[in-house]
Amino acid sequence: MTKPPSAPLQRLLRRPPHLGRTFAGLLFALVVILVVAAVGEVSAGALTDAQQFRPSFVGAPYFAPGQVYTQNFPDPDVVWDEATQKYYAFSTTTGGVYVPVMSSRDLVTWTARSNYSPDPNWQYVNPNWQFHDALPDPSPAGSTWTSGDKNFPDQLWAPSVAKLSVNGSSAWFMFYALRVDDFGRHCIFYASSQAPDGPYLAPQQIWCGDSPLGVIDPYVFADSATGKTWLVWEDQGKPGSYWASIFAKEIVMTSRQTVAFAPGSVPIYLLQAAGGWERGVTENPSMARLSDGVPTLFYSGAFWDSEDYSLGMAKCGPLQFSWTPICTRVGSGQVMSRRQGKTGIGGSSVFRGAGNVLYVANHYWEEGLDPSYPGNQRRLVVDRIFETPGGLTFSNEPGATGVAAASGYVPVGPTRVLDTRSALGTSSTRSLQPGEVFVLDLSKQTTATTTSVTLNVTVDGATNSGYLAAYACGDPPMTSTLNYVPGAVSTNLVTVRLNASRKVCFYSQSSTHLIVDLQGQYDSSVSAAITPVTPTRILDTRQSTAVSANSQVQVPITGRAGVPVGASAVLVSITADGASGSGYLTAWQCGGTRPTVSNVNYQSKLPSGNGAIIPLSPGGSICIYSLLRTNVIVDVFGYVGSSGQRLNISTPTRVFDSRSSIGLVSGGQTVPVQVTGAGKAAVGSSAVEVNITATDARNSGWVSVFPCSNPPAPGSETSVLNLVTGQTKAAHVVVPVGRSGPDAGKICLRAQNATQLIVDLSGGYS
Repeated sequence: MTKPPSAPLQRLLRRPPHLGRTFAGLLFALVVILVVAAVGEVSAGALTDAQQFRPSFVGAPYFAPGQVYTQNFPDPDVVWDEATQKYYAFSTTTGGVYVPVMSSRDLVTWTARSNYSPDPNWQYVNPNWQFHDALPDPSPAGSTWTSGDKNFPDQLWAPSVAKLSVNGSSAWFMFYALRVDDFGRHCIFYASSQAPDGPYLAPQQIWCGDSPLGVIDPYVFADSATGKTWLVWEDQGKPGSYWASIFAKEIVMTSRQTVAFAPGSVPIYLLQAAGGWERGVTENPSMARLSDGVPTLFYSGAFWDSEDYSLGMAKCGPLQFSWTPICTRVGSGQVMSRRQGKTGIGGSSVFRGAGNVLYVANHYWEEGLDPSYPGNQRRLVVDRIFETPGGLTFSNEPGATGVAAASGYVPVGPTRVLDTRSALGTSSTRSLQPGEVFVLDLSKQTTATTTSVTLNVTVDGATNSGYLAAYACGDPPMTSTLNYVPGAVSTNLVTVRLNASRKVCFYSQSSTHLIVDLQGQYDSSVSAAITPVTPTRILDTRQSTAVSANSQVQVPITGRAGVPVGASAVLVSITADGASGSGYLTAWQCGGTRPTVSNVNYQSKLPSGNGAIIPLSPGGSICIYSLLRTNVIVDVFGYVGSSGQRLNISTPTRVFDSRSSIGLVSGGQTVPVQVTGAGKAAVGSSAVEVNITATDARNSGWVSVFPCSNPPAPGSETSVLNLVTGQTKAAHVVVPVGRSGPDAGKICLRAQNATQLIVDLSGGYS
């Protein structure tokens, strides 16, 4: 059977062409040449801004020396230099230079290299006389092929830079692909420098391969586990015969300007391109060992100028000869293609930064625009790689630092701040991708003294079972906010700390839509605070009459369950049970306009509940609306008043997991959980905020939580979770803590029927 045309050949034909120089540019270049001939040297700072020659690709502004650059930067490669304490980024030809190089200390702000002063006897002449080009002349002396473009006679792709050493001597080497004939064949060349930002000189060829299109996208993998250094590349395959493949071969530094393949080394067959999302393309390879110690291959698949271009990943066996590929894709291999505001993510390189932290550099197209020039550009983004229970995740948003100040509570809304189904709070209507970290900016809804926010979080349209974590950005927590399954709407309340930019992050294990409603905020300048009470049931329509469809019920609060007159809001758990179909409950301050948000999403006949902090009406009541006929149960856990206990928010911490401690919790069993002490809430905390998750429920039933010092009598428990057999479900709740004796610093859990229980701590009250 005839195989399809080579995808790399298609890609070659679709690469953006070099632009010709304008007449003014040609005239200026002639003047420069005459000046050099007369004085033998170009003064780097002698030209005014108006005189600067500014060649560029379509949509790529001039890469100005010494200036911050945020524009086109395809196929990025980033290295960390311990000596200068800087990161250096390189890309495929753009902005008027063969290889732009820029530096950064924070991986966010990047500044182009300043001009260097070329030696008057220098034989490597940049055709554009750009003396900040990291690679002024890519081809060795005697090279015959030329593109025909006087500005860029060489066509260069995807440089990769590494520092190599031998016998106590070290140097920086840049590897890159150059076109060598009219058919489009490429070979890998290298050049050397004593500085990470160049200029890289003395170019030489190292490898061409046997395929008609040659080899591209070199990458240097220094394997700390074996001490070996590998050159990794893509073989472009043979059109109509076989797809592209990725190989590696050991290299050694032989002098301060030369490298060679290690004696006796052979190419290692890593991976061959496949169909599906890859569409016959596996390019831009890079490698690292993750925490499991296994060599891990990262690569890009699909067409570079499409929204489908993605980052892929495969796990590899020992780096030794094999007739078949030694790397196996993780799942489909695809690990990232879209992010908030970004699409067509790829062209990547993995690197170790300061502190041996693992990062990945990618380029991306701006989401919502056609992924092509000149209307769009491929820009640089650098993400830290995190390993989570659900797999790898990537984020460049910094986390919260230091200890948050103790804070009082202010009810807000509820106000919908994000709905990916309708592009509210985001740039498109797409769902979150598996493993995506979504950053929600709440700077307009909060103040400089806001330390954390209370959010009602809903997932809808999940494609697979998984979990969602809300956190203060930075390192994703090893905890979950809620768990979801396909076909069901899942909701949970969460209190999450803000980072310095007043943002929160959401990690989703599987693809799903995300809806977020802001319910309140904790503020260090506010005196109003929360007072927990012993959980008390104040409404159960199962004992009277269910709430009719499209109707509401008024629930008097103050003067009951320990909530005094004058309280401004109430902490409740709201449950729907025995519903006539799929619908929702909305709770709000009686007398006000019913908000267009939901607190509980329920299904036919199944119990569903969620926590909420609801403002009270002047008369001390809340109202609850139901879309369909259902029973409604309300339990009170605390209230907000002019004084009370202030929250000390912390990073979500798992403080109990029966799966790894006591095993399955039996029906009726009371389980004490220590929530204060080292690594937990402060000793002396009067209450805690916890997320309680039940999983592997053996029968339908409920889970109750209470202070160990004041347990309810059997049969009089209130519920924070209502489960069906086999379900995984979470609930967020504030619980008083035992203050003295054997119950000091403890809360207790009780399940109606056997299940596994997990407790994640969000913070303590004092």
